[in-house]
Amino acid sequence: MPEELLEEDVPRTADAVARRCVVLYAVVAAGNRQGRAGLVDWLRGEGLLGDVSPLELAFLAGGEPTEQAMINATWRTEALGVLLWALGKVEAADIGNVPVLRAALPGLYGATGEFVAGAALRDEVEILTFYEAIYQAHWAVRDARLNARPVPEGLHPGVLQERHHAFNWLIGYCGQEWDEVATDT
Repeated sequence: MPEELLEEDVPRTADAVARRCVVLYAVVAAGNRQGRAGLVDWLRGEGLLGDVSPLELAFLAGGEPTEQAMINATWRTEALGVLLWALGKVEAADIGNVPVLRAALPGLYGATGEFVAGAALRDEVEILTFYEAIYQAHWAVRDARLNARPVPEGLHPGVLQERHHAFNWLIGYCGQEWDEVATDT
């Protein structure tokens, strides 16, 4: 499939990716029981509240979230890792390594301006090559499920779902916004 960008794809800028990283950091922190109101205040103070998706805002600023909503928020760590990789802040092997991801980000509740202003994306070919690998792995998981076969060893459906979501947003797949990103295979 995605060996090159489709005509309707509009890749995200480094600035947009860095801003999304900070938002995801707040969402993951909220999923790990950090105070949601304080996280909203932090994002507002950093000028990032407009980068929060409608579903994320409902989670962060709405009523008491369900336990499943909290779990879903922590799964965004996998998407965050992909975006930090795309910015050259972590290596591929560290995408799921929480301490490495945390070290690559500005401090929680800290200033984010330097992180956003200094953002630069990896080469497009490198991004698309890694994207293709995630896409193919996600397809292998889905194909196994569709055909009642075991999921290939070493592939985790939830991890691949989150990473595919992040990559599709990153490349601007069909111009979709964060909450609407499809992960079709």
